[in-house]
Amino acid sequence: MYKCVIFDMDGTLADTSPGILASHRYAHKMMGQPAPEECVLRKVIGGPLLQTYQERFGFAEPEKAVAFYRQYYAEQGIHAASLYPGIADALRELYARGVLLGVATLKADRFVKQMLWDMGVFDCFSAIYGMDEKDGRTKAQLIQMCMSQLGTSAEETVLVGDSIHDMEGAEACGISFLGVTYGFGFSEQEEKGKFQMCSTPAEIVEKLEVLYRG
Repeated sequence: MYKCVIFDMDGTLADTSPGILASHRYAHKMMGQPAPEECVLRKVIGGPLLQTYQERFGFAEPEKAVAFYRQYYAEQGIHAASLYPGIADALRELYARGVLLGVATLKADRFVKQMLWDMGVFDCFSAIYGMDEKDGRTKAQLIQMCMSQLGTSAEETVLVGDSIHDMEGAEACGISFLGVTYGFGFSEQEEKGKFQMCSTPAEIVEKLEVLYRG
């Protein structure tokens, strides 16, 4: 088993989509733009907000859109999330085995810590890092921050995530990656064969053992 397992948040630990989608719609409304269809919004879940509003949605003032998003999320979106069935059990199993657990997410740092506390799994994690107020952190930097705090090497660490942002962050850090298909980013059909995949949270512990053994 790996010494350290770092999890993504959105689409990996929790279904945060209701709050995220509503926050995106609010931001578009306040920016005077029609909100894209839900299928479009779902594809950007888990990505960097500033980059999303600047490059994907083409806002001239992306910082302003991010501020509107986070205003709504802080007031309402943060409460519209739930752990995926089986995640709490997987976390407790890993924790009981002495594995160091972390969270590296592009969600705002203040939001993810509050949400993990509210969902009853905050105590499982020894390192939790999210996006800073200036939107200046990358996925790779967040992963490195977790590893630094936990004192683990790349060979001892794996990232569990549901999106291309997670996979690229893991690759940039030189650590292993385990994908999940129950979230927002990957499907088994699209990514089959590229790396180990889990279709349910219950499979995570088993697949981590297989991945570690190679």
